[in-house]
Amino acid sequence: MKDHTRRLVVALLTVGMLFSLGACGDNEKNIEETTTEKTIAAETTIATESTAAVDEDTTFIFTDSTGREVELPRHISRVASGGPLANIMIYAVKPDVLVGWSSRPSEIAQKYIEEKYWELPEYGKFYSNNDNFNREALMTSNPEVIIDVGQWDEEYKVELDELQEQIGIPIILIEGELEDTPAAFCTLGELLEEPERGEALGEYCEVVLAEAKEKTASIPEEDRVRVYYAEGEDGLSTILSNTIHSQIYELIGAEIVVDPDSVQVQRGGGTVSLEQVLAWEPDVIMFAPNSIYDDVAADPSWNALAAIQQGNYYEIPGEPYNWLGRPPGPNRFIGIRWLGNLLYPDIYEYDIEEEVKTFFELVYRYELSDEEVAELLGHSTLKE
Repeated sequence: MKDHTRRLVVALLTVGMLFSLGACGDNEKNIEETTTEKTIAAETTIATESTAAVDEDTTFIFTDSTGREVELPRHISRVASGGPLANIMIYAVKPDVLVGWSSRPSEIAQKYIEEKYWELPEYGKFYSNNDNFNREALMTSNPEVIIDVGQWDEEYKVELDELQEQIGIPIILIEGELEDTPAAFCTLGELLEEPERGEALGEYCEVVLAEAKEKTASIPEEDRVRVYYAEGEDGLSTILSNTIHSQIYELIGAEIVVDPDSVQVQRGGGTVSLEQVLAWEPDVIMFAPNSIYDDVAADPSWNALAAIQQGNYYEIPGEPYNWLGRPPGPNRFIGIRWLGNLLYPDIYEYDIEEEVKTFFELVYRYELSDEEVAELLGHSTLKE
Protein backbone atom coordinates (compact mmCIF):
# COMPACT_ATOMS: atom_id res chain seq x y z
CA MET A 1 0.00 0.00 0.00
CA LYS A 2 1.35 3.41 -0.90
CA ASP A 3 2.31 5.84 1.88
CA HIS A 4 -0.45 8.29 1.06
CA THR A 5 -3.00 5.45 1.07
CA ARG A 6 -1.94 4.62 4.62
CA ARG A 7 -2.24 8.28 5.53
CA LEU A 8 -5.76 8.37 4.09
CA VAL A 9 -6.85 5.42 6.21
CA VAL A 10 -5.28 6.89 9.35
CA ALA A 11 -6.83 10.30 8.62
CA LEU A 12 -10.31 8.85 8.23
CA LEU A 13 -9.97 6.82 11.42
CA THR A 14 -8.79 9.93 13.24
CA VAL A 15 -11.74 11.92 11.92
CA GLY A 16 -14.05 9.18 13.14
CA MET A 17 -12.60 9.43 16.65
CA LEU A 18 -12.63 13.23 16.77
CA PHE A 19 -16.21 13.43 15.56
CA SER A 20 -17.79 10.63 17.53
CA LEU A 21 -21.26 11.53 16.34
CA GLY A 22 -19.95 11.79 12.80
CA ALA A 23 -21.33 13.70 9.85
CA CYS A 24 -24.23 11.28 9.79
CA GLY A 25 -24.97 11.42 13.52
CA ASP A 26 -27.95 13.76 13.13
CA ASN A 27 -28.84 12.73 9.61
CA GLU A 28 -29.20 8.95 9.62
CA LYS A 29 -32.63 7.74 8.69
CA ASN A 30 -35.26 6.65 11.18
CA ILE A 31 -37.07 3.54 9.96
CA GLU A 32 -40.45 3.50 11.64
CA GLU A 33 -43.29 0.97 11.57
CA THR A 34 -46.47 1.99 9.72
CA THR A 35 -49.48 -0.14 8.80
CA THR A 36 -48.17 -1.26 5.42
CA GLU A 37 -44.71 0.25 4.98
CA LYS A 38 -41.83 2.04 6.69
CA THR A 39 -40.95 5.74 6.50
CA ILE A 40 -37.43 7.11 6.21
CA ALA A 41 -37.23 10.71 7.37
CA ALA A 42 -34.20 12.33 5.78
CA GLU A 43 -32.88 14.00 8.94
CA THR A 44 -33.58 11.61 11.83
CA THR A 45 -31.91 8.57 13.38
CA ILE A 46 -31.71 4.93 12.36
CA ALA A 47 -33.80 2.70 14.59
CA THR A 48 -32.15 -0.57 15.54
CA GLU A 49 -35.25 -2.47 16.55
CA SER A 50 -37.66 -4.36 14.28
CA THR A 51 -34.85 -5.16 11.83
CA ALA A 52 -36.43 -8.38 10.71
CA ALA A 53 -39.75 -6.68 10.00
CA VAL A 54 -38.02 -3.93 8.04
CA ASP A 55 -36.21 -6.42 5.84
CA GLU A 56 -39.47 -8.14 4.89
CA ASP A 57 -40.79 -5.03 3.15
CA THR A 58 -39.80 -4.32 -0.43
CA THR A 59 -40.56 -0.60 -0.37
CA PHE A 60 -40.51 2.30 2.04
CA ILE A 61 -41.54 5.95 2.03
CA PHE A 62 -38.67 8.43 1.75
CA THR A 63 -39.20 12.09 2.60
CA ASP A 64 -36.86 14.07 0.36
CA SER A 65 -35.45 17.54 0.99
CA THR A 66 -38.47 19.23 -0.60
CA GLY A 67 -40.81 17.45 1.82
CA ARG A 68 -42.19 15.13 -0.87
CA GLU A 69 -42.99 11.60 0.29
CA VAL A 70 -41.85 9.13 -2.36
CA GLU A 71 -42.15 5.33 -2.35
CA LEU A 72 -38.77 3.71 -3.08
CA PRO A 73 -37.46 0.15 -3.33
CA ARG A 74 -35.82 -0.88 -0.08
CA HIS A 75 -32.86 -2.28 -2.00
CA ILE A 76 -31.97 0.15 -4.80
CA SER A 77 -29.78 -1.23 -7.59
CA ARG A 78 -30.60 0.99 -10.61
CA VAL A 79 -30.29 4.78 -10.34
CA ALA A 80 -30.55 7.51 -12.96
CA SER A 81 -28.68 10.69 -12.09
CA GLY A 82 -30.80 13.82 -12.24
CA GLY A 83 -28.10 16.49 -12.50
CA PRO A 84 -24.41 17.41 -12.44
CA LEU A 85 -24.04 17.25 -8.64
CA ALA A 86 -25.85 13.93 -8.53
CA ASN A 87 -23.52 12.60 -11.25
CA ILE A 88 -20.48 13.19 -9.05
CA MET A 89 -21.95 12.28 -5.68
CA ILE A 90 -23.67 9.05 -6.70
CA TYR A 91 -20.48 7.99 -8.47
CA ALA A 92 -18.50 8.76 -5.31
CA VAL A 93 -20.81 6.71 -3.09
CA LYS A 94 -21.72 3.70 -5.25
CA PRO A 95 -21.01 3.91 -8.99
CA ASP A 96 -22.33 0.42 -9.76
CA VAL A 97 -25.93 1.55 -9.28
CA LEU A 98 -25.71 4.16 -12.06
CA VAL A 99 -27.64 3.30 -15.21
CA GLY A 100 -27.28 6.74 -16.79
CA TRP A 101 -26.00 10.29 -16.41
CA SER A 102 -27.70 13.64 -16.77
CA SER A 103 -24.56 14.41 -18.81
CA ARG A 104 -21.70 12.05 -19.60
CA PRO A 105 -18.24 12.73 -18.13
CA SER A 106 -16.20 15.07 -20.31
CA GLU A 107 -12.99 13.87 -21.91
CA ILE A 108 -11.07 15.59 -19.11
CA ALA A 109 -13.21 13.98 -16.40
CA GLN A 110 -13.00 10.51 -17.95
CA LYS A 111 -9.45 10.14 -16.68
CA TYR A 112 -10.83 9.89 -13.15
CA ILE A 113 -13.94 7.83 -13.95
CA GLU A 114 -13.82 4.09 -14.59
CA GLU A 115 -14.12 3.43 -18.32
CA LYS A 116 -17.14 1.15 -18.01
CA TYR A 117 -19.23 4.17 -16.96
CA TRP A 118 -18.22 6.54 -19.77
CA GLU A 119 -20.89 5.52 -22.26
CA LEU A 120 -23.86 5.07 -19.97
CA PRO A 121 -27.01 6.67 -21.45
CA GLU A 122 -27.22 10.45 -21.25
CA TYR A 123 -30.61 11.94 -20.37
CA GLY A 124 -30.01 15.67 -20.45
CA LYS A 125 -31.78 18.11 -18.18
CA PHE A 126 -35.11 16.51 -17.32
CA TYR A 127 -36.83 19.51 -15.72
CA SER A 128 -37.93 23.01 -16.76
CA ASN A 129 -39.33 21.65 -20.05
CA ASN A 130 -35.80 21.36 -21.41
CA ASP A 131 -35.50 20.43 -25.07
CA ASN A 132 -32.50 18.15 -24.56
CA PHE A 133 -34.28 15.76 -22.17
CA ASN A 134 -34.03 12.28 -23.72
CA ARG A 135 -37.04 10.52 -22.25
CA GLU A 136 -36.58 7.44 -24.43
CA ALA A 137 -33.03 6.91 -23.13
CA LEU A 138 -34.28 7.30 -19.57
CA MET A 139 -37.10 4.80 -19.96
CA THR A 140 -34.92 2.29 -21.82
CA SER A 141 -32.34 2.25 -19.03
CA ASN A 142 -35.11 1.25 -16.61
CA PRO A 143 -34.04 3.02 -13.40
CA GLU A 144 -35.75 2.24 -10.12
CA VAL A 145 -35.31 5.83 -9.00
CA ILE A 146 -34.05 9.18 -10.29
CA ILE A 147 -31.89 11.03 -7.76
CA ASP A 148 -31.08 14.71 -8.08
CA VAL A 149 -28.85 16.70 -5.73
CA GLY A 150 -28.96 20.47 -5.60
CA GLN A 151 -30.97 23.54 -4.78
CA TRP A 152 -34.72 23.66 -5.22
CA ASP A 153 -37.73 25.93 -5.04
CA GLU A 154 -41.48 25.38 -5.02
CA GLU A 155 -41.66 25.50 -8.82
CA TYR A 156 -39.07 22.74 -9.12
CA LYS A 157 -40.91 20.70 -6.49
CA VAL A 158 -44.07 20.85 -8.61
CA GLU A 159 -42.08 19.85 -11.71
CA LEU A 160 -40.72 16.80 -9.90
CA ASP A 161 -44.23 15.66 -9.00
CA GLU A 162 -45.48 16.22 -12.54
CA LEU A 163 -42.61 14.36 -14.18
CA GLN A 164 -42.84 11.51 -11.69
CA GLU A 165 -46.52 11.09 -12.52
CA GLN A 166 -45.83 11.19 -16.27
CA ILE A 167 -43.04 8.60 -16.35
CA GLY A 168 -44.00 6.40 -13.41
CA ILE A 169 -40.49 6.46 -11.91
CA PRO A 170 -39.84 7.77 -8.38
CA ILE A 171 -37.83 11.01 -8.28
CA ILE A 172 -36.17 12.43 -5.18
CA LEU A 173 -34.22 15.62 -4.49
CA ILE A 174 -31.47 15.80 -1.89
CA GLU A 175 -30.42 19.29 -0.77
CA GLY A 176 -27.01 20.13 -2.25
CA GLU A 177 -25.98 23.45 -0.70
CA LEU A 178 -22.35 23.60 0.44
CA GLU A 179 -23.26 23.26 4.12
CA ASP A 180 -25.60 20.36 3.33
CA THR A 181 -23.00 18.27 1.47
CA PRO A 182 -21.99 16.16 4.51
CA ALA A 183 -25.64 15.26 5.15
CA ALA A 184 -26.25 14.63 1.44
CA PHE A 185 -23.42 12.09 1.32
CA CYS A 186 -24.82 10.39 4.42
CA THR A 187 -28.30 10.22 2.91
CA LEU A 188 -26.95 8.73 -0.32
CA GLY A 189 -24.92 6.22 1.67
CA GLU A 190 -28.02 5.05 3.52
CA LEU A 191 -30.22 4.92 0.43
CA LEU A 192 -27.66 2.99 -1.61
CA GLU A 193 -26.70 0.66 1.26
CA GLU A 194 -23.18 2.06 1.55
CA PRO A 195 -23.49 3.78 4.95
CA GLU A 196 -19.79 3.60 5.82
CA ARG A 197 -18.81 5.05 2.45
CA GLY A 198 -21.38 7.83 2.80
CA GLU A 199 -20.17 8.61 6.31
CA ALA A 200 -16.50 8.71 5.27
CA LEU A 201 -17.31 11.20 2.52
CA GLY A 202 -19.61 13.19 4.77
CA GLU A 203 -17.10 13.37 7.60
CA TYR A 204 -14.36 14.55 5.25
CA CYS A 205 -16.58 17.40 4.05
CA GLU A 206 -17.67 18.23 7.59
CA VAL A 207 -14.07 18.51 8.82
CA VAL A 208 -13.06 20.68 5.85
CA LEU A 209 -15.92 23.09 6.56
CA ALA A 210 -15.26 23.22 10.30
CA GLU A 211 -11.55 23.87 9.85
CA ALA A 212 -12.17 26.60 7.28
CA LYS A 213 -14.60 28.42 9.56
CA GLU A 214 -12.18 28.24 12.48
CA LYS A 215 -9.23 29.50 10.43
CA THR A 216 -11.19 32.29 8.75
CA ALA A 217 -12.39 33.55 12.12
CA SER A 218 -8.76 34.32 12.96
CA ILE A 219 -8.26 36.62 9.93
CA PRO A 220 -8.85 40.32 10.73
CA GLU A 221 -11.14 42.13 8.31
CA GLU A 222 -8.35 44.49 7.26
CA ASP A 223 -6.18 41.52 6.24
CA ARG A 224 -8.75 39.85 3.99
CA VAL A 225 -7.48 39.25 0.46
CA ARG A 226 -9.52 41.03 -2.23
CA VAL A 227 -10.06 38.83 -5.30
CA TYR A 228 -11.25 39.35 -8.85
CA TYR A 229 -12.43 36.21 -10.66
CA ALA A 230 -11.93 36.18 -14.45
CA GLU A 231 -13.45 33.87 -17.03
CA GLY A 232 -14.35 33.95 -20.69
CA GLU A 233 -12.28 34.78 -23.75
CA ASP A 234 -11.48 38.28 -22.48
CA GLY A 235 -11.44 37.60 -18.73
CA LEU A 236 -14.22 40.11 -18.17
CA SER A 237 -16.99 37.69 -17.27
CA THR A 238 -16.99 37.38 -13.51
CA ILE A 239 -18.86 36.41 -10.36
CA LEU A 240 -20.45 38.58 -7.69
CA SER A 241 -19.97 38.69 -3.96
CA ASN A 242 -22.51 36.94 -1.75
CA THR A 243 -23.66 34.43 -4.37
CA ILE A 244 -23.31 30.66 -4.69
CA HIS A 245 -20.31 31.23 -6.97
CA SER A 246 -18.43 33.28 -4.35
CA GLN A 247 -19.09 30.92 -1.44
CA ILE A 248 -15.66 29.30 -1.31
CA TYR A 249 -13.80 32.61 -1.47
CA GLU A 250 -15.84 34.03 1.37
CA LEU A 251 -15.66 30.84 3.41
CA ILE A 252 -11.85 30.88 3.45
CA GLY A 253 -11.70 34.59 4.28
CA ALA A 254 -11.33 36.29 0.90
CA GLU A 255 -13.52 39.04 -0.57
CA ILE A 256 -14.83 39.19 -4.13
CA VAL A 257 -14.37 42.77 -5.35
CA VAL A 258 -17.42 42.75 -7.64
CA ASP A 259 -20.64 43.64 -5.86
CA PRO A 260 -24.12 43.19 -7.36
CA ASP A 261 -24.63 46.95 -7.73
CA SER A 262 -21.67 47.35 -10.09
CA VAL A 263 -22.79 45.06 -12.93
CA GLN A 264 -25.88 43.76 -14.65
CA VAL A 265 -26.53 40.56 -12.71
CA GLN A 266 -27.01 37.33 -14.65
CA ARG A 267 -27.30 34.11 -12.61
CA GLY A 268 -24.82 35.19 -9.97
CA GLY A 269 -22.38 36.76 -12.41
CA GLY A 270 -21.99 39.46 -14.99
CA THR A 271 -19.70 41.27 -17.40
CA VAL A 272 -17.41 44.13 -16.41
CA SER A 273 -14.85 46.36 -18.12
CA LEU A 274 -11.11 46.28 -17.60
CA GLU A 275 -11.39 49.87 -16.38
CA GLN A 276 -13.62 48.64 -13.57
CA VAL A 277 -11.13 45.94 -12.64
CA LEU A 278 -8.35 48.54 -12.57
CA ALA A 279 -10.46 50.74 -10.29
CA TRP A 280 -11.14 47.86 -7.90
CA GLU A 281 -7.40 47.11 -7.62
CA PRO A 282 -7.75 43.47 -6.55
CA ASP A 283 -4.95 41.90 -4.52
CA VAL A 284 -5.26 38.63 -6.43
CA ILE A 285 -6.81 37.58 -9.73
CA MET A 286 -8.17 34.06 -10.14
CA PHE A 287 -8.64 32.83 -13.71
CA ALA A 288 -11.11 30.10 -14.59
CA PRO A 289 -9.72 26.95 -16.17
CA ASN A 290 -9.01 27.35 -19.90
CA SER A 291 -9.28 31.15 -19.82
CA ILE A 292 -6.69 33.80 -20.71
CA TYR A 293 -4.26 33.03 -17.88
CA ASP A 294 -1.35 32.36 -20.25
CA ASP A 295 -1.77 35.67 -22.10
CA VAL A 296 -2.21 38.33 -19.44
CA ALA A 297 1.43 38.88 -18.46
CA ALA A 298 2.26 39.98 -22.01
CA ASP A 299 -0.92 42.02 -22.46
CA PRO A 300 -0.27 45.72 -21.65
CA SER A 301 -3.87 46.27 -20.62
CA TRP A 302 -3.88 43.48 -18.05
CA ASN A 303 -0.30 44.13 -17.03
CA ALA A 304 -1.39 47.54 -15.79
CA LEU A 305 -2.87 45.71 -12.80
CA ALA A 306 -0.57 45.43 -9.79
CA ALA A 307 -1.73 41.84 -9.21
CA ILE A 308 -0.41 40.85 -12.65
CA GLN A 309 2.82 42.81 -12.25
CA GLN A 310 3.50 41.17 -8.89
CA GLY A 311 2.61 37.64 -10.03
CA ASN A 312 -0.45 37.42 -7.80
CA TYR A 313 -2.63 35.69 -10.37
CA TYR A 314 -3.50 32.02 -10.67
CA GLU A 315 -5.56 29.54 -12.64
CA ILE A 316 -8.16 27.50 -10.80
CA PRO A 317 -7.55 23.74 -11.18
CA GLY A 318 -10.20 22.26 -13.44
CA GLU A 319 -9.88 18.48 -13.25
CA PRO A 320 -12.05 16.58 -13.22
CA TYR A 321 -14.25 19.61 -12.51
CA ASN A 322 -13.64 23.22 -11.48
CA TRP A 323 -12.39 23.19 -7.88
CA LEU A 324 -14.39 26.27 -6.89
CA GLY A 325 -17.68 25.51 -8.62
CA ARG A 326 -19.34 25.01 -12.01
CA PRO A 327 -20.73 22.59 -11.02
CA PRO A 328 -20.75 23.53 -7.34
CA GLY A 329 -20.05 19.96 -6.23
CA PRO A 330 -17.65 17.98 -4.04
CA ASN A 331 -14.56 19.32 -5.82
CA ARG A 332 -15.16 22.52 -3.86
CA PHE A 333 -13.93 20.74 -0.75
CA ILE A 334 -10.40 20.27 -2.05
CA GLY A 335 -10.85 23.77 -3.48
CA ILE A 336 -11.39 25.10 0.05
CA ARG A 337 -8.08 23.73 1.26
CA TRP A 338 -6.20 24.66 -1.91
CA LEU A 339 -7.49 28.26 -2.01
CA GLY A 340 -7.03 28.78 1.72
CA ASN A 341 -3.46 27.52 1.51
CA LEU A 342 -2.77 29.70 -1.54
CA LEU A 343 -4.09 32.97 -0.12
CA TYR A 344 -3.28 32.42 3.57
CA PRO A 345 -0.42 29.88 3.71
CA ASP A 346 0.43 30.75 7.33
CA ILE A 347 -3.13 30.04 8.45
CA TYR A 348 -4.18 27.21 6.15
CA GLU A 349 -1.03 25.20 6.80
CA TYR A 350 -1.55 22.16 4.59
CA ASP A 351 0.75 20.00 2.51
CA ILE A 352 -1.49 20.71 -0.44
CA GLU A 353 0.02 18.01 -2.68
CA GLU A 354 -0.85 15.35 -0.09
CA GLU A 355 -4.28 16.89 0.46
CA VAL A 356 -4.99 16.62 -3.27
CA LYS A 357 -3.92 12.96 -3.31
CA THR A 358 -6.14 12.18 -0.32
CA PHE A 359 -9.17 13.89 -1.87
CA PHE A 360 -8.88 12.16 -5.23
CA GLU A 361 -8.44 8.76 -3.65
CA LEU A 362 -11.40 9.26 -1.33
CA VAL A 363 -13.88 10.73 -3.81
CA TYR A 364 -12.81 9.22 -7.15
CA ARG A 365 -10.86 6.16 -5.94
CA TYR A 366 -8.00 7.44 -8.08
CA GLU A 367 -4.38 7.39 -6.88
CA LEU A 368 -2.54 10.40 -8.24
CA SER A 369 1.17 10.26 -8.93
CA ASP A 370 3.45 13.13 -7.92
CA GLU A 371 3.66 14.10 -11.59
CA GLU A 372 -0.13 14.21 -11.94
CA VAL A 373 -0.44 16.41 -8.86
CA ALA A 374 2.19 18.77 -10.24
CA GLU A 375 0.26 18.98 -13.51
CA LEU A 376 -3.04 19.66 -11.73
CA LEU A 377 -1.44 22.49 -9.76
CA GLY A 378 0.75 23.78 -12.58
CA HIS A 379 -0.69 27.32 -12.61
CA SER A 380 -2.21 27.17 -9.16
CA THR A 381 0.58 27.64 -6.61
CA LEU A 382 2.59 30.62 -5.41
CA LYS A 383 4.99 31.95 -8.03
CA GLU A 384 8.65 31.95 -7.05
